[in-house]
Amino acid sequence: MARLLLFIFITIGFASSEEVPPPAIPQEKIEQWVTTMKTASSESASWTEQKEMLLELISLREHETEKLDEVIGLAKERITDVESKKAALTGEAQRRQAWRNQFEHRLKTIEDLVAARLGYLPKPVVDKVFDAVERIQNRTGEEDLQTRIRDVISILNECSAFNNEIHMLPEIHEFDGKQIEVDVIYLGMNQAWYVDRTNRLSGVGKPGESGWEWTEEPSIAGTVRRAIDIYTKKAPPAFVKLPVSNSNAAN
Repeated sequence: MARLLLFIFITIGFASSEEVPPPAIPQEKIEQWVTTMKTASSESASWTEQKEMLLELISLREHETEKLDEVIGLAKERITDVESKKAALTGEAQRRQAWRNQFEHRLKTIEDLVAARLGYLPKPVVDKVFDAVERIQNRTGEEDLQTRIRDVISILNECSAFNNEIHMLPEIHEFDGKQIEVDVIYLGMNQAWYVDRTNRLSGVGKPGESGWEWTEEPSIAGTVRRAIDIYTKKAPPAFVKLPVSNSNAAN
Protein backbone atom coordinates (compact mmCIF):
# COMPACT_ATOMS: atom_id res chain seq x y z
CA MET A 1 0.00 0.00 0.00
CA ALA A 2 2.77 2.34 0.80
CA ARG A 3 4.44 1.52 -2.48
CA LEU A 4 1.25 2.21 -4.38
CA LEU A 5 0.88 5.65 -2.84
CA LEU A 6 4.47 6.46 -3.59
CA PHE A 7 4.03 5.50 -7.21
CA ILE A 8 0.92 7.58 -7.54
CA PHE A 9 2.70 10.59 -5.98
CA ILE A 10 5.67 10.20 -8.29
CA THR A 11 3.37 9.85 -11.28
CA ILE A 12 1.39 12.92 -10.33
CA GLY A 13 4.56 14.92 -9.67
CA PHE A 14 6.02 13.91 -13.01
CA ALA A 15 2.86 14.80 -14.75
CA SER A 16 2.83 18.22 -13.03
CA SER A 17 6.36 19.02 -14.23
CA GLU A 18 5.33 18.95 -17.92
CA GLU A 19 4.79 22.50 -19.62
CA VAL A 20 1.19 23.54 -20.00
CA PRO A 21 0.57 25.53 -23.23
CA PRO A 22 -0.94 29.11 -22.80
CA PRO A 23 -4.46 29.73 -23.87
CA ALA A 24 -4.85 30.66 -27.54
CA ILE A 25 -5.31 34.46 -28.43
CA PRO A 26 -7.92 35.11 -31.09
CA GLN A 27 -6.56 36.40 -34.44
CA GLU A 28 -9.06 39.24 -34.45
CA LYS A 29 -7.65 40.63 -31.19
CA ILE A 30 -4.16 40.53 -32.62
CA GLU A 31 -5.22 42.42 -35.73
CA GLN A 32 -6.99 45.03 -33.62
CA TRP A 33 -3.87 45.49 -31.53
CA VAL A 34 -1.68 45.87 -34.60
CA THR A 35 -4.11 48.38 -36.10
CA THR A 36 -4.18 50.29 -32.84
CA MET A 37 -0.39 50.45 -32.68
CA LYS A 38 -0.15 51.62 -36.30
CA THR A 39 -2.77 54.29 -35.67
CA ALA A 40 -0.98 55.47 -32.54
CA SER A 41 2.35 55.55 -34.41
CA SER A 42 0.76 57.48 -37.32
CA GLU A 43 -0.93 59.96 -34.98
CA SER A 44 2.37 60.44 -33.14
CA ALA A 45 4.19 61.14 -36.40
CA SER A 46 1.38 63.44 -37.52
CA TRP A 47 1.49 65.32 -34.21
CA THR A 48 5.27 65.72 -34.55
CA GLU A 49 4.83 67.21 -38.01
CA GLN A 50 1.99 69.44 -36.84
CA LYS A 51 4.03 70.54 -33.86
CA GLU A 52 6.94 71.53 -36.11
CA MET A 53 4.55 73.31 -38.43
CA LEU A 54 2.95 75.16 -35.51
CA LEU A 55 6.36 76.20 -34.24
CA GLU A 56 7.24 77.54 -37.70
CA LEU A 57 3.93 79.43 -37.84
CA ILE A 58 4.52 80.88 -34.39
CA SER A 59 8.01 81.98 -35.45
CA LEU A 60 6.61 83.49 -38.67
CA ARG A 61 3.88 85.33 -36.78
CA GLU A 62 6.42 86.67 -34.30
CA HIS A 63 8.55 87.90 -37.22
CA GLU A 64 5.49 89.47 -38.85
CA THR A 65 4.56 91.09 -35.56
CA GLU A 66 8.03 92.62 -35.31
CA LYS A 67 7.78 93.91 -38.87
CA LEU A 68 4.29 95.25 -38.17
CA ASP A 69 5.59 97.04 -35.09
CA GLU A 70 8.30 98.62 -37.25
CA VAL A 71 5.75 99.68 -39.85
CA ILE A 72 3.50 101.12 -37.15
CA GLY A 73 6.47 102.99 -35.68
CA LEU A 74 7.40 104.42 -39.07
CA ALA A 75 3.76 105.32 -39.73
CA LYS A 76 3.56 107.18 -36.42
CA GLU A 77 6.75 109.08 -37.27
CA ARG A 78 5.38 109.94 -40.69
CA ILE A 79 2.05 111.03 -39.22
CA THR A 80 3.92 113.25 -36.77
CA ASP A 81 6.02 114.65 -39.62
CA VAL A 82 2.93 115.22 -41.77
CA GLU A 83 1.09 116.93 -38.93
CA SER A 84 4.11 119.13 -38.31
CA LYS A 85 4.32 120.07 -41.99
CA LYS A 86 0.57 120.57 -42.11
CA ALA A 87 0.76 122.94 -39.16
CA ALA A 88 3.61 124.81 -40.83
CA LEU A 89 1.71 125.03 -44.12
CA THR A 90 -1.43 126.14 -42.32
CA GLY A 91 0.52 128.88 -40.57
CA GLU A 92 2.11 129.94 -43.86
CA ALA A 93 -1.28 129.94 -45.58
CA GLN A 94 -2.71 132.12 -42.81
CA ARG A 95 0.21 134.54 -43.10
CA ARG A 96 -0.20 134.68 -46.87
CA GLN A 97 -3.92 135.27 -46.56
CA ALA A 98 -3.33 138.05 -44.02
CA TRP A 99 -0.77 139.63 -46.36
CA ARG A 100 -3.17 139.28 -49.30
CA ASN A 101 -5.99 140.91 -47.35
CA GLN A 102 -3.72 143.79 -46.40
CA PHE A 103 -2.44 144.11 -49.95
CA GLU A 104 -5.96 144.07 -51.41
CA HIS A 105 -6.99 146.78 -48.95
CA ARG A 106 -4.09 148.98 -50.06
CA LEU A 107 -4.78 148.22 -53.71
CA LYS A 108 -8.41 149.21 -53.31
CA THR A 109 -7.30 152.50 -51.76
CA ILE A 110 -5.10 153.18 -54.80
CA GLU A 111 -7.89 152.11 -57.18
CA ASP A 112 -10.28 154.53 -55.48
CA LEU A 113 -7.77 157.37 -55.83
CA VAL A 114 -7.13 156.56 -59.49
CA ALA A 115 -10.85 156.21 -60.24
CA ALA A 116 -11.55 159.57 -58.57
CA ARG A 117 -8.99 161.31 -60.81
CA LEU A 118 -9.64 159.64 -64.14
CA GLY A 119 -11.33 162.84 -65.29
CA TYR A 120 -7.99 164.63 -65.08
CA LEU A 121 -6.37 162.34 -67.62
CA PRO A 122 -5.85 163.93 -71.03
CA LYS A 123 -7.44 162.15 -73.98
CA PRO A 124 -4.13 160.76 -75.35
CA VAL A 125 -3.49 158.99 -72.03
CA VAL A 126 -7.04 157.63 -71.84
CA ASP A 127 -6.77 156.32 -75.41
CA LYS A 128 -3.62 154.35 -74.57
CA VAL A 129 -5.05 152.71 -71.45
CA PHE A 130 -8.71 152.73 -72.39
CA ASP A 131 -9.44 149.14 -71.31
CA ALA A 132 -7.81 149.62 -67.91
CA VAL A 133 -9.75 152.87 -67.40
CA GLU A 134 -13.01 151.12 -68.31
CA ARG A 135 -12.38 148.29 -65.84
CA ILE A 136 -11.56 150.64 -62.98
CA GLN A 137 -14.61 152.77 -63.72
CA ASN A 138 -16.88 149.71 -63.81
CA ARG A 139 -15.42 147.60 -61.01
CA THR A 140 -17.60 144.77 -59.70
CA GLY A 141 -15.23 143.41 -57.04
CA GLU A 142 -14.94 140.08 -58.88
CA GLU A 143 -11.90 140.99 -60.98
CA ASP A 144 -8.80 138.88 -60.33
CA LEU A 145 -5.99 140.48 -58.38
CA GLN A 146 -3.47 140.28 -61.22
CA THR A 147 -5.72 142.23 -63.61
CA ARG A 148 -6.40 144.90 -61.00
CA ILE A 149 -2.69 145.38 -60.31
CA ARG A 150 -1.91 145.50 -64.04
CA ASP A 151 -4.60 148.12 -64.67
CA VAL A 152 -3.41 150.42 -61.90
CA ILE A 153 0.23 150.11 -62.95
CA SER A 154 -0.61 150.71 -66.62
CA ILE A 155 -2.51 153.91 -65.85
CA LEU A 156 0.08 155.27 -63.42
CA ASN A 157 2.98 154.47 -65.75
CA GLU A 158 1.27 156.16 -68.70
CA CYS A 159 0.45 159.19 -66.58
CA SER A 160 4.04 159.44 -65.38
CA ALA A 161 5.46 159.16 -68.89
CA PHE A 162 3.01 161.70 -70.31
CA ASN A 163 3.49 164.16 -67.45
CA ASN A 164 7.26 164.37 -67.97
CA GLU A 165 7.16 165.54 -71.59
CA ILE A 166 5.62 168.05 -73.97
CA HIS A 167 3.29 166.51 -76.53
CA MET A 168 1.74 167.86 -79.74
CA LEU A 169 -1.25 165.85 -80.91
CA PRO A 170 -4.18 166.37 -83.28
CA GLU A 171 -7.64 166.18 -81.69
CA ILE A 172 -11.26 166.79 -82.64
CA HIS A 173 -12.94 169.57 -80.66
CA GLU A 174 -16.48 170.85 -80.93
CA PHE A 175 -17.19 174.48 -81.79
CA ASP A 176 -20.80 175.65 -82.07
CA GLY A 177 -21.95 172.09 -82.68
CA LYS A 178 -19.29 171.42 -85.32
CA GLN A 179 -16.45 168.91 -85.04
CA ILE A 180 -13.20 170.62 -85.99
CA GLU A 181 -9.67 169.22 -85.95
CA VAL A 182 -7.17 171.19 -83.89
CA ASP A 183 -3.51 170.80 -82.94
CA VAL A 184 -2.95 170.59 -79.21
CA ILE A 185 0.25 171.12 -77.21
CA TYR A 186 0.19 169.40 -73.81
CA LEU A 187 2.55 170.58 -71.09
CA GLY A 188 2.49 167.29 -69.25
CA MET A 189 -0.87 166.78 -67.57
CA ASN A 190 -1.17 170.30 -66.23
CA GLN A 191 -1.85 172.58 -69.17
CA ALA A 192 -2.63 172.52 -72.87
CA TRP A 193 -3.16 174.95 -75.76
CA TYR A 194 -4.85 174.38 -79.07
CA VAL A 195 -5.24 176.04 -82.45
CA ASP A 196 -7.11 174.95 -85.57
CA ARG A 197 -5.62 174.57 -89.04
CA THR A 198 -6.92 178.03 -90.07
CA ASN A 199 -5.24 179.67 -87.05
CA ARG A 200 -8.53 181.31 -86.12
CA LEU A 201 -9.80 179.05 -83.35
CA SER A 202 -7.54 178.74 -80.30
CA GLY A 203 -7.73 178.40 -76.60
CA VAL A 204 -6.45 176.94 -73.34
CA GLY A 205 -7.15 173.59 -71.70
CA LYS A 206 -6.82 172.42 -68.10
CA PRO A 207 -7.75 169.22 -66.27
CA GLY A 208 -10.98 168.96 -64.28
CA GLU A 209 -12.87 166.32 -62.34
CA SER A 210 -15.24 165.66 -65.23
CA GLY A 211 -12.61 165.88 -67.94
CA TRP A 212 -10.48 168.52 -69.51
CA GLU A 213 -12.02 171.98 -69.72
CA TRP A 214 -11.30 174.01 -72.85
CA THR A 215 -11.63 177.79 -72.91
CA GLU A 216 -11.50 179.75 -76.17
CA GLU A 217 -8.87 182.48 -76.44
CA PRO A 218 -8.66 183.62 -80.05
CA SER A 219 -5.90 186.08 -79.21
CA ILE A 220 -3.31 183.34 -78.68
CA ALA A 221 -3.82 181.56 -82.03
CA GLY A 222 -0.62 182.95 -83.57
CA THR A 223 1.45 182.24 -80.48
CA VAL A 224 0.22 178.66 -80.22
CA ARG A 225 0.89 178.06 -83.92
CA ARG A 226 4.40 179.44 -83.52
CA ALA A 227 5.03 177.11 -80.59
CA ILE A 228 3.77 174.16 -82.63
CA ASP A 229 6.03 175.06 -85.56
CA ILE A 230 9.04 175.21 -83.21
CA TYR A 231 8.07 171.86 -81.65
CA THR A 232 7.76 170.23 -85.09
CA LYS A 233 10.99 171.93 -86.24
CA LYS A 234 9.25 173.95 -88.90
CA ALA A 235 10.62 177.09 -87.24
CA PRO A 236 13.91 177.79 -85.44
CA PRO A 237 14.02 177.60 -81.64
CA ALA A 238 12.76 180.70 -79.87
CA PHE A 239 11.06 181.74 -76.65
CA VAL A 240 7.28 181.69 -76.86
CA LYS A 241 5.07 183.13 -74.15
CA LEU A 242 1.88 181.14 -73.58
CA PRO A 243 -0.78 181.85 -70.95
CA VAL A 244 -0.56 179.50 -67.97
CA SER A 245 -3.43 178.85 -65.58
CA ASN A 246 -2.74 179.14 -61.88
CA SER A 247 -4.90 176.06 -61.31
CA ASN A 248 -2.93 172.83 -60.89
CA ALA A 249 -5.80 170.43 -60.58
CA ALA A 250 -3.95 167.40 -61.92
CA ASN A 251 -1.49 167.30 -59.03
